[in-house]
Amino acid sequence: MLTKQQAFKRSESLSEVDYRIYVELLRGKVYRGVIFISVHIHKSDGLFFDWQGGKLDGVTVNGNAVEWKLEEGFITLVGQENLQGQTEIRINFENEYSTTGYGLHSFIDSDEQQYLYSQCEPHHFSKMFPCFDQPDLKGTLKLIAQAPKEWKIISNEKKVEGNLQNIELVLVQELGYIQHKDDYQIQEFVKTKKLSTYLYAVVAGPYEEIKCEELHNGIEMSLFCRVSLKQFLQGDSNDIFKLTKDGMKYYEQLFQFPYPFSKYDQIFCPEYATGAMENAGAVTINDNQIFKEEVPIDQIAQRGNVLLHELSHMWFGDLVTMKWWDDLWLNESFAEFISHLCQTKVHNIPIDHWVEFLKSKIWGYITDQRNTTHPIFCDVQNTDQADNIFDGITYAKGAALLKQLFTMMGEQKFSQAMGQYFNKYQYSNTTLADFFGVLKQQFEGDYLLQWQQDWIMKAGLNLVELTSVNEKSYTFKQTATLKDLHPTLRNQMFKVGLYDHDGKELEVKLIQLNPTEETVLEFEHQNAYVLLNFDDGSFVKTSYSQQQADFFLKNLSNLSTINRVLVLRSIWDQVRDGLTGFTTFINGVLKSLLNETDDAVLQMVLEWCTGGVSFYCPIKHRQTFENELAHVIIELLRKCPKENKNKRLILLDYLALWGTSQQNLEFLLQHINSDDAEFGFIGLSNGWRIIRNIFANLNIPKEQKWQLFEKWAQRDGTDEVRLQKRFLENLFNFDKLWDYFINYNKEESIPMVREAMAAFNHKIYLEQLQTYEQKYFEALPTIFSTKSSEYAKEFYHSLYPINDNINSYIELCEKTLLKSQHDILTKFLKDSIDADQRRLKTYKFFLDPK
Repeated sequence: MLTKQQAFKRSESLSEVDYRIYVELLRGKVYRGVIFISVHIHKSDGLFFDWQGGKLDGVTVNGNAVEWKLEEGFITLVGQENLQGQTEIRINFENEYSTTGYGLHSFIDSDEQQYLYSQCEPHHFSKMFPCFDQPDLKGTLKLIAQAPKEWKIISNEKKVEGNLQNIELVLVQELGYIQHKDDYQIQEFVKTKKLSTYLYAVVAGPYEEIKCEELHNGIEMSLFCRVSLKQFLQGDSNDIFKLTKDGMKYYEQLFQFPYPFSKYDQIFCPEYATGAMENAGAVTINDNQIFKEEVPIDQIAQRGNVLLHELSHMWFGDLVTMKWWDDLWLNESFAEFISHLCQTKVHNIPIDHWVEFLKSKIWGYITDQRNTTHPIFCDVQNTDQADNIFDGITYAKGAALLKQLFTMMGEQKFSQAMGQYFNKYQYSNTTLADFFGVLKQQFEGDYLLQWQQDWIMKAGLNLVELTSVNEKSYTFKQTATLKDLHPTLRNQMFKVGLYDHDGKELEVKLIQLNPTEETVLEFEHQNAYVLLNFDDGSFVKTSYSQQQADFFLKNLSNLSTINRVLVLRSIWDQVRDGLTGFTTFINGVLKSLLNETDDAVLQMVLEWCTGGVSFYCPIKHRQTFENELAHVIIELLRKCPKENKNKRLILLDYLALWGTSQQNLEFLLQHINSDDAEFGFIGLSNGWRIIRNIFANLNIPKEQKWQLFEKWAQRDGTDEVRLQKRFLENLFNFDKLWDYFINYNKEESIPMVREAMAAFNHKIYLEQLQTYEQKYFEALPTIFSTKSSEYAKEFYHSLYPINDNINSYIELCEKTLLKSQHDILTKFLKDSIDADQRRLKTYKFFLDPK
């Protein structure tokens, strides 16, 4: 863990960083090499190196061997207190490949091929190589890598063409590294521009390459993936290249700065821990974004957002990088907003991209109502805390507010400001003050400063309600959802839609609420129904009285898609807040589902129903609701025209999820066994969902289950089969798993362990699991202090108790909180207390609505 204080001291002490890495990317479990670090030292007491890896085989300073110490992830040099000026340090290292998805991760495919890729944000480059692992010590990187001849090696820059002529390589070989081998290649890469360490990329393995034939401004582009997935990626490659090039053109115009790197590769990686990573010129992406079957249109939009999000980071994040993790939002909020904006300009698919943006905002609304919420700009004291803020505030809330800012400025002024920003700070680091210093030139007075203070510097979500209507006088009430912790009331500006009693739209009006509890406004129309935050322009929670909610439910068909979702989300919030029972929600909403014509609305409501069954409905009632929902889905499928493929795909997803009763499983078995069944072809992912449910059913013979597995494994043919088998085998191996989780030794990758955890923490074992609940909480402090943070996170989330002993879980969380010495564990426990208290409240309302 690196602290802000350590990082700032080091950045004041050092400058002009240059890395030259010679690395042997060997088959198997280990890689080794030599790193040369050239740096200008101003103050030697700030000289230390981050190293979270394995073995060190010697350190030299300016060619002379020196003593060194390795303590708590840092290398310090002994007797080198007077170093000044330009200095070169050489460190020889050996390390194991990672199985966590961070550092240099190794994956063995089902065809026994090995694939490597790096993942370094926020503080993981030092798990690969010794370095200065902080964002404001930008440096250049020269990479020379040795790997098996059949592998491709990919990094941030292009390969150096021609014969390898590197004098320094001779020295490295004399040290015993990168020896010539007949079955290995040595590849040199062009030196990078100045980059933060978390943006360096090393990727190697027998990746298949698909090259873009028609280039934009001569920028070379390629897609890479595993051999087993090439056939699927090939089919989408033209669409991906077109979206990438069109996005690049739009960003260059909007940011008034050309694409800042020499190439743009997109590498689809297995067992990827996140969605994607913006390594400069070599973006890595979770290979679940390669579709092996036809998918609903929203998944295509979501993938488009991932691709454009990472592309935008080439400017926001890579070209200009935050000085420290306090300003992570300068990267992520921008990428999240800009990618959706870009989709509206260049991604011509039949979907409302701002509805997709609203889906993302809901993540922000949920996060901002937790006790662990934080300002968009927040004081991050160390890299563990930095790990904690890759959340709904930094991404979704920040993006919503940047959309607000963009709307206030207009596209032309926003573009001018971005041009100034990128040209002024290119290849350097910035802070919030730098960013707003450029923006304020486009504003008059102190408005931007006040907006910044209210929205960027303060945490918490506001709730707005229309509390009374007296002819043309409308009274709006504003409160803070966390009034004890974050009582801020804000200047609110958003549109409202006014409707007459027949549901006809009368007027859309922009209003402003004072930063007080009550604001009274006069409208031209009297006694109208008012839709708050019309078209979703603001980041605010809205609430309706029962009469208002009933009116909008009755007139949903008169509303646009985004406003329908807004109304329904407000009603769903009533369930989450324990103000309306889940039964009431289901009864009210299911009627509207049968007549819903918009796929996006249908999908959102079905997703809320999924959450309601899982979290806000006592266990003993869940099967009843699952059966009822499955019945509705079947009815909708029977009404749905076959040519409406998108709606059918959505409905089949939820039928596979909810069709868990004996009768429904037998019905779905017909679809597994025959593509001529009532609803036709079942896709691969839904087939696996159904098979998992079949395995959990004790009435279906074991032999029949494994026959189904073998049939589906043959149809799939990718390493997904191995993951599914890991789950299915362990579904009947309950007693042996707990010790394995406690004593995890990194032999197996986290995605594989996740499947075993899902099999262990399964509803078929509810009674047996109760004996492990206390053991789970007792183990948490040790797991977080002795295991990797990646494994500890998986342990926490995948094994958190799933029974209905909610009061007990709250009490155990509170006791464990007193023992926690880890920032991430502390946050998780607080979030669990918050979620369980909310769940307890909804249960009470469910059982006794009065």
